[in-house]
Amino acid sequence: MLPTFLIGGAPKAGTTALWALLDAHPQVFMTRMKEPRFLTRHLNEPAPGVHMIGPDRSVNFERGLAWYESLFAGSEGAVARGEASPQYIGAQDGPEIMERCVPGLKIVFALRQPVDRAYSQYWQHWKKGWRMAPFERLLDDEPSLRYLEYMSRYAQHVERYRQALGPERVHLILFDDLLAEPERVYAELCRFIGVDDTFQPASFDDSYNEFTAPRLRWLQRTLMVTHFRHFGRVVPRALRPRLRRLRHAVEGINRSASHYVPLDPGLRARLTERFEEDIAYVERLTRPLPEWRGTR
Repeated sequence: MLPTFLIGGAPKAGTTALWALLDAHPQVFMTRMKEPRFLTRHLNEPAPGVHMIGPDRSVNFERGLAWYESLFAGSEGAVARGEASPQYIGAQDGPEIMERCVPGLKIVFALRQPVDRAYSQYWQHWKKGWRMAPFERLLDDEPSLRYLEYMSRYAQHVERYRQALGPERVHLILFDDLLAEPERVYAELCRFIGVDDTFQPASFDDSYNEFTAPRLRWLQRTLMVTHFRHFGRVVPRALRPRLRRLRHAVEGINRSASHYVPLDPGLRARLTERFEEDIAYVERLTRPLPEWRGTR
């Protein structure tokens, strides 16, 4: 069995919440591995000159289609089958591989105000322990600036998928609408993937991916670097689940609830101007977005 749809991004725009809400639907099967990252070969080189913070994120295309199919074992009775890899939105080879491996696949993109999305992702990398310059300083570093902007370039990425797959197979969800009108957004999503749109999950109020801060950032960075660089190469496959549980336990002990520093409104306004083309593009496909421009 293979997926019938994907949640393909964007990072920090509600993809974890969408995964959980669809996982609650009795007609939907979602993979236990939330981010298989199978349908791309070049996740770590998304565009020329883009600087990636932290170690490479692994992709799994080389593990073969049989491995990907194994993630959907037990889904025979499901009406719709899906996975959520928010990095797909920036994968240059994503549409081609999807069409070749899973013809007819539908894809869902959740989109957030471009600057807010990039700022949230900046703080996500900070809490993982990466050595991060202050956000304002990164804006003067052209390679890092391109990286911070990269996943927010909706006009480029969404249109690539619409052209390759057809607009009828691409569904857009606005982060703002998911927060304000979750019942409507959920029903429309269910209709898009072809399941009962009258089903309502137990709650739309649960929080997902709440911001936490590591008590010891050096410890968090060590855990992450060791995981990415050595975990899959050195540790025997049979031991990986135990070590993964141990790593998650240590991360939990090292984590505390927190809030990141709000973005300066003036800086947000100046940066938003750089995304005018992307905001206008999303407006043409959805609705007016004065809140994205800060004019409401």
